[in-house]
Amino acid sequence: MVLGIVIFYLVPGLIVAEILRCVCLEHRRDRIPILLYHRLVSRGDVAAGRVPDHEPIYVSYDDTFAAQMNFLRQQGFTTLHLDELLAIRQGSVARPARPVVLTFDDGYASNYTLAWPILRRLGLKATIFVAPRPDDYTRNRVAGLDGFLDEAQMRALDAGGVAIESHTLTHCVLSDLDGAAARYELSESRRVLERILGRPVRHLAVPRSGHSRRIRSLAKGEGYRTVCSNGKGSSNGWSDLHALPRIVIERDTTLQDFSLALGPRRAVVLRLVGNLKRIPALVFGTTRTQMIRRVLYGSPVGSWFQTRRLVRGLAFIAALYATAIVVFTWYLVTR
Repeated sequence: MVLGIVIFYLVPGLIVAEILRCVCLEHRRDRIPILLYHRLVSRGDVAAGRVPDHEPIYVSYDDTFAAQMNFLRQQGFTTLHLDELLAIRQGSVARPARPVVLTFDDGYASNYTLAWPILRRLGLKATIFVAPRPDDYTRNRVAGLDGFLDEAQMRALDAGGVAIESHTLTHCVLSDLDGAAARYELSESRRVLERILGRPVRHLAVPRSGHSRRIRSLAKGEGYRTVCSNGKGSSNGWSDLHALPRIVIERDTTLQDFSLALGPRRAVVLRLVGNLKRIPALVFGTTRTQMIRRVLYGSPVGSWFQTRRLVRGLAFIAALYATAIVVFTWYLVTR
């Protein structure tokens, strides 16, 4: 009986409280979505068999990306750099009517060859978080598929409206490192990028789900003004500037999905799904969780980890759960 009350009343109560919290956060008038892309791939190359097409999450087709950027332009969105988001938060700059921040993680060469021509043509701003010395693990993940930005490309992008910021030095899991090693990753990344760009580097995105309260404190101590975390959802006036959430844009994000993700209702769902995705890292640790995810993403069930399918699956589970609550309540009333 007690177990049933916990499962069918206490747990749903906690879930409802979390849903209400997410609704409150996503319906604030000062919300600013920060979108997260990784690398791009040419649909023509995929169709011709020149490159494989097995990564469902951290890649976007070039023509889909172009359609999404055209949508932003046509719908009157204003793209911001993180310095501008910071100025809005500080009250020194007025918030535009429809703001959005475009970000890319890892610093892939396809950001230069495929994304930048589209952004430049449409006059849109973006930020690429670069690990200037990616480790062997990171390079091997995209060997034969993509490369990484060289120094000349970084300078050209940074001068052309696509800001280059830090993604650590080697694309490591910061939360797995001790304090000295983590501080080196943070400080050396800034030093290398500032030498390349000839300007201060003030913003960081923590790679590979390696964000934690300790890392947040270390990044703040190293002088980073904002930090993008692995949290999901939109940023707003209540968001910790050193733990900013983002909305991941996946390979199969349709234009309709994209337009909905910019609004508060879908952002609530994405925030909730993101919170669920973070549970395994809390239980198993970041590195082990990433190993499990790689195996699952490469398996026949990998497509079920796309956000659209996860949302549908969770909706089905929620319906079953609600039915079980009704049945349990009926049992209590009639026993």
